Amino acid sequence: MSNKRTGGSPAQRGRATPTRPSGVPMPLFYAILVLIAIGGAIFLLSNSQTLRNSALSDNAAKGGIQSSIPLASLPSRGSADAPVTVVEFADFQCPACGSFAVTLEPAIIKDYIDTGKVKWLYHDFPLTQHKNAVPSAEAARCAGDQSAFWPMHDLLFANQAQWENSAQPGTIFAGYASQLKLDASAFEQCLNSGKYRAAVQASYDASVKAGVNQTPTFVIDGKAYLASDLRGAIDTALAAKK
Repeated sequence: MSNKRTGGSPAQRGRATPTRPSGVPMPLFYAILVLIAIGGAIFLLSNSQTLRNSALSDNAAKGGIQSSIPLASLPSRGSADAPVTVVEFADFQCPACGSFAVTLEPAIIKDYIDTGKVKWLYHDFPLTQHKNAVPSAEAARCAGDQSAFWPMHDLLFANQAQWENSAQPGTIFAGYASQLKLDASAFEQCLNSGKYRAAVQASYDASVKAGVNQTPTFVIDGKAYLASDLRGAIDTALAAKK
């Protein structure tokens, strides 16, 4: 079915330009148009959020947000015996993910991960609109070969503005590897060879299939949460484990 627009029906073309009712002053008329436009925008945003929530609800009804990527294969922080597991679906180039990583995550690490209450898993979801999302995910995995996934994770988010629009992000990532005192040759060989490209793509595909549709998304026991709701969700999950 074609989505091409050819101008609409005659009736649609006839009402393309709003007509000011007789007797209505022009300033009032334009003010009404502005209010209608604002109302329409609010409706669209609300409807978009409803659709996102509906998609997640449908997925939850089928057993929750479950990635086909084995959880044991994901980078993890915290005790393996922690009562609550949080899976973060994120994109290293995502501004909201970067904001979370540098503003909210440190306190979560201190309060929940370092205290043995939460095991934290990182699930790549490199959004297609971010040109350096895949290379940065590969860089983190290559650092992971030298037990430095999380230090690289932290550097990537803390310095997101340095590399997000770079035409040669690999050079910047190599600098981070040097800063972390990694084997530079091994890191660059891993990154340049595309060793993890298929795995990163598989992680993206699994995220989409699971019903995740925004970053960052945090999943606890199959239920998705936004960053603003995460601490409350963790506390609720911890209480349920007692």
